[in-house]
Amino acid sequence: MEYVQMRDQYVLLTGSKNNAGDFLIKFRAKQLFKALRPDRGIVDYDAWKPFTREQLEEVNRSKALILMGGPALQTKMRPNIYPMTENLDDIRVPIITMGIGWKSPLGDWDSIHNYNLNAQTFQLLQRVERSGFLSSVRDYHTLNTLYSHGFQKFVMTGCPALYSLDHINKPIAIPKTFQKVSYSMGVGFTRSVSMREQMKSTIICLRDFFDSANFMVVFHHSTDKRYLATHGSNKRFWDGHQEFIEWLRKEDIPSVDISGSAERLIDHYRNEDLHIGYRIHAHIFMSSISKPSILINEDGRGKALRDVIGGFYLDAYHNHSLSIFHKILIKLRYPIDTFRAANSIPEDLTRNLAYEIKNCFPRLSNPRTSIDRHFKVMKSFIGQLP
Repeated sequence: MEYVQMRDQYVLLTGSKNNAGDFLIKFRAKQLFKALRPDRGIVDYDAWKPFTREQLEEVNRSKALILMGGPALQTKMRPNIYPMTENLDDIRVPIITMGIGWKSPLGDWDSIHNYNLNAQTFQLLQRVERSGFLSSVRDYHTLNTLYSHGFQKFVMTGCPALYSLDHINKPIAIPKTFQKVSYSMGVGFTRSVSMREQMKSTIICLRDFFDSANFMVVFHHSTDKRYLATHGSNKRFWDGHQEFIEWLRKEDIPSVDISGSAERLIDHYRNEDLHIGYRIHAHIFMSSISKPSILINEDGRGKALRDVIGGFYLDAYHNHSLSIFHKILIKLRYPIDTFRAANSIPEDLTRNLAYEIKNCFPRLSNPRTSIDRHFKVMKSFIGQLP
């Protein structure tokens, strides 16, 4: 029998392709390991790619295989999110999740009781459950989804991106005036007329509300044509971005593309006074560095995050039709709007912003305390890893 030299390292499977938020998850996770587990090195592989023979050997020389962050808990978690190997028994080390989440467009609590998992996904989760170590999820909706399926060895640590070690226990910093304001673009505008109009009217309203500030629209997904050559790219998605950028030019509203790395996201938002918008990792990052942020929920992730850290949130739509019939029409590019967008977003934002400013920011101050409390759970989770 061949002797395998074990290494003091973890192998991470991460999902960063071009979305800045996915890069932030990986960046912050590595910072956490460096600070809390300096006895372990880190090897990072793309989650969506099957292991090569050499990669599988590297995994089996490691202390653990860690499935990192993102909306990984899906019906076809295996093989779509984590193909890894055809036979899970080829992996001879503990498999552990860290900060993964469920995926739900509506994000209502009832949906967690009817959340389908295929046989391969169930097999993977059973393997995780038998690892001998706790695994972690990013929100309580995901935790209860796993509980509903009989899995118990999970804790709610929050997303790794929530934790900036330099800002733990530091109170939120709210300036006397907002001089730099960023508005992050969602993705619903690429497939919904009502969502696109909501975003346009909100941008105009906020530009006028912050008339003396440097107001910037931020894209987290690539607006460069090279995006079309990346794994899982979508031409309609890219076209929608180009059309919106052209509208911004006509309105003389500046925009910036921060896709492709955690550093670009960090470099942009750390200089901002306030974030408003649809990108959950912009909201997470600003909250993590004790700066104010308002999230407009475009899917279930934001609704679940609200139960984790609190704060100021608005729901972008009243309903999103997801029947098989609607999915077929979308695939055929039939002009149908599956969203019923909330038309009151611009007015609700400005009214509530004015209230927050007048009353010393009661909601905008909440996330800091919750992040600090959940950091204790994250620290304990990382400490118990092999």
